[in-house]
Amino acid sequence: METLGFSGSIIVSKNDKVLLNKGYGLANREKRRPYTSNTIQSCGSITKQFTGAAILLLENQGKLSVNDTISKYFSEVPEDKKNITIHQLLTHSSGLPGGIGPDDEPIEAQEYFDRAMLSSLQFSPGSGYGYSNTGYSLLAMIIEEVSGQSYETFLRKELLLPAGLAQTGYFLPNWNRNQMAIGYRKGELWGEVYNRGWIEDGPNWHLRGNGGMHTNVTDMHKWLATVQGKGVLKKDVAKRWTTGYVPENNGFSEYGYGWVVYEHDRWGKIITHSGSNRIFEADFSWLTEHDFFYYIQGNTSMFPAANQGRNILTAAFDTSFVMPPIVQKNDTAKPETARQRAGIYHLKEGSLELTADDTRLFARLTGQSVFDLMFNHSEEQKSRFAKLNNRTRIAMDKLQKGQSDALSVMIGNDDNPVEYTEPFLRRINQIGNLIELHVVGTFKNEPGSRFYESGPWTTFVYAEFENWNQYWNLIWNSDETFKENRSGPWPTFVLIPTGTGQYLGVSQGHPWNMKEIKFEDNCLVIEKQQACPVK
Repeated sequence: METLGFSGSIIVSKNDKVLLNKGYGLANREKRRPYTSNTIQSCGSITKQFTGAAILLLENQGKLSVNDTISKYFSEVPEDKKNITIHQLLTHSSGLPGGIGPDDEPIEAQEYFDRAMLSSLQFSPGSGYGYSNTGYSLLAMIIEEVSGQSYETFLRKELLLPAGLAQTGYFLPNWNRNQMAIGYRKGELWGEVYNRGWIEDGPNWHLRGNGGMHTNVTDMHKWLATVQGKGVLKKDVAKRWTTGYVPENNGFSEYGYGWVVYEHDRWGKIITHSGSNRIFEADFSWLTEHDFFYYIQGNTSMFPAANQGRNILTAAFDTSFVMPPIVQKNDTAKPETARQRAGIYHLKEGSLELTADDTRLFARLTGQSVFDLMFNHSEEQKSRFAKLNNRTRIAMDKLQKGQSDALSVMIGNDDNPVEYTEPFLRRINQIGNLIELHVVGTFKNEPGSRFYESGPWTTFVYAEFENWNQYWNLIWNSDETFKENRSGPWPTFVLIPTGTGQYLGVSQGHPWNMKEIKFEDNCLVIEKQQACPVK
C-alpha cells in the first residue's frame, strides 16, 4: 500500500494482542519526515463516538437523559424543532441538515445555534435518517451547558485521560508540532485541520463535537477497551452506546450513538465508524465475534485510508486474497520530476490524466481503447465492451433528456424500464444542473476485485454536474443485461518510478494489473503507443 501511495499509520490487534503498529510514507513531504505510529492527525467524524460517550456518561451521572428534548437546554427553539430529542441527535434522526457552513469558518456558538434553528428540516424529527454534523455540534453545546466545562475539557478529564488517551484532543494535549501530519489534496500541500478557522478555545462550531479531533493509532487502540465495556463506561452503558438504533445505508447497517453497526455474512458483527475531510481519513473497526480490531489513518486524498477496510479484512481472513505487488521503487526519484510529467496525454480514442503525488504519478484512464491497453483486454472482450458501451451511451443520452424509460436498451425484455430509470432521474433531480453523462469505458470484474460479486463487467460513467460530480459503476449480468449501479472510484493506475524515465503502472485495486511505462523526450510510451502532454 505504501508503494501505491498510502501514507499514514495502522494498528491491528486480535484478542487484545497487538499484531501491527506502524507508520508508512511521509507525514510531511516538504521536510521528508516519516509517518510513524505516534504521528497525530485529525480523525474526522470518529469524533462523534467521543460525543456519544460523553452524553451517556452525563446520563449515568444523572445530569441528563437521552429522551430529553433540546428545548430543555436551549431557549427560543422554533416550533418545528422543539421536540427533537438527544437520542435523535445522536442517531441522525432529528431531521437537521448535514451541515450549515464550511469547516474552516470561525463561527461562535450563538451564531451557529441561530443558523441551525433557522435551517429547514430534512424530515419530521424521528421519522427518518439523515447524517447530520449539525446535530452533533448541538450535542457538544449540551455537554458544555450541563457540565459547565468546554467540550474538550470535559472529554479530557472524564473520558480521555481515564482511558489513557493522553495524545487525543483538539489542542489540550499541546503536542510537539513535529508530531503532526500535514495533509495533501490531489498531490498538493493542503495543510492541517489543527487551528484552521478555529476560535479562541478550540475548533469552531462547524467542527466541535462532530469532527476534527486529533489522535494517533496507539491512543485509539487504548480506546478499544472502553468500546468493549472494560473502560470508563460501565458495560451496560457501553452496550447502549454501540447498539444500532436507526437503519441507514439502505438498511445494510444501523446507526447508534456515534457508531455504525452491522452484521457481515463472513465477519459477523462489526462496530465501526470512519472519518474524513477528503484529505485526512481514518477508520475504526472492531469485529466483535473475532475480537479483531484495526484503526487506520492517513493524510492524502490520493490514497484514502478509510477505503482500505475491505482489503484489510479480506487479507486477514481470506486465504485467497491476493496482496498488492511489492514494487522496488527508485529511491532517487524526485517529486519535481513527477510534477514536470503531470498533464493529459492523449492516446488513440482516449487519454491518461497524470497527477503528481510526491514521486508517483496517478493515471486516470478515459476511453475504451485506453482501458483495453492498460487492462490487457482480449479481442473478444474488446468486441463485447464496445457493444456494452454503445448501449450505455444510448441510455445515457435518453437519461440526459429526462426520458422515464431511458434504460430500456440496457435491461431485459421482461424488466420495467421506468422502474430501473427512476433512481437515476431522482438522483439527477436532487443534485441539479446536469452538464453531461460521459461513458468512460468498460472493464472485466476480475475475481477478488471490488465489483466481482455483483456481476462480470462494469461500465464506468462520469456524471458531470455544475457544482458536483458522481462516478457511476453500472454492473452487468452475465446475459449482458443491466443489474445495478454502484459508487466507486475512477479507474486509475499508480505509476511508480523504478528507474530513470521508467515506471511500473499498477491498478489501484485487485487484480493489480501492471503495465510498463516509460518517458522519452517528455512523451509517454506504452507498448508501441506514444503520447505527448497537452500544453
